[in-house]
Amino acid sequence: MTGNGLDMADAFRTIDHKRPGTSFIARMLGKADAATTRTRVTTMAVLQLEDYGKLVRREGGDVLIRTTSGTVITGAQLVERACAGEGLITVISRTLGPVDLYRYERFASVKQRTMLAAEHPTCAWPGCTIPAERGQFHHLTPWSHGGETNVANLVTLCNYHNGVNEDDPNAPPRRGRLTRQGGKIIWQPPHTSR
Repeated sequence: MTGNGLDMADAFRTIDHKRPGTSFIARMLGKADAATTRTRVTTMAVLQLEDYGKLVRREGGDVLIRTTSGTVITGAQLVERACAGEGLITVISRTLGPVDLYRYERFASVKQRTMLAAEHPTCAWPGCTIPAERGQFHHLTPWSHGGETNVANLVTLCNYHNGVNEDDPNAPPRRGRLTRQGGKIIWQPPHTSR
């Protein structure tokens, strides 16, 4: 059997091993639930560690690498210098295998910014009227705490409210924070932000 690579991968993922022939044919004829059986495709850039330097040690949730120039940098710094804008980056050693994985797309794309401005034409902080085009795009779950750069985790805020929004869950409550609940952005007062 031949076909598009992704369609074939989807079909093989859905094979019922108790009735492989019947389930495979049902999928190929479009009689299986294709929406729940799609193969996930993730773009991944891979850095060969030895092309840039040598692994020194792990430290503080990252790796330290001695570069070919003799400088010791973190894996995150290596990724930033070598692959800005590539999405997910894996550092792999030819001898040690995968060393670490880094996220790089911190900033909202033009498409995401357009969608967010449609949702909130002005700063989403209650009562603020600063237009979205003069604002910033804020991670509801902070990037530094693992928040993803996707529309569900972003909101339009003016520079001031982006600065006073309480990102750090360990900081004393001061001004409250924005969050998304039921698909809508809401403001949580300081006493309920934790």
